[in-house]
Amino acid sequence: MTHAANMHLIPATHGVAHALSQVRKGHVVSLRGQLVDVLRVREGLHVRSSLTREDTGAGACELIWVDDLQLQR
Repeated sequence: MTHAANMHLIPATHGVAHALSQVRKGHVVSLRGQLVDVLRVREGLHVRSSLTREDTGAGACELIWVDDLQLQR
């Protein structure tokens, strides 16, 4: 399990969101961004990004603010 990743991607722009919507199985994708924590005060939601490759299960996912991506079809 430490050789896989569950990433939640947050697009920084509408262009990045569109590019993410074009990704399909078999595509090779390079991402540029940063790990972030998400805090939504009204909903009482606080999700932390994993900072290690050693964890598994609930809370082991990465939250990535995606600034740019390159898609190879």
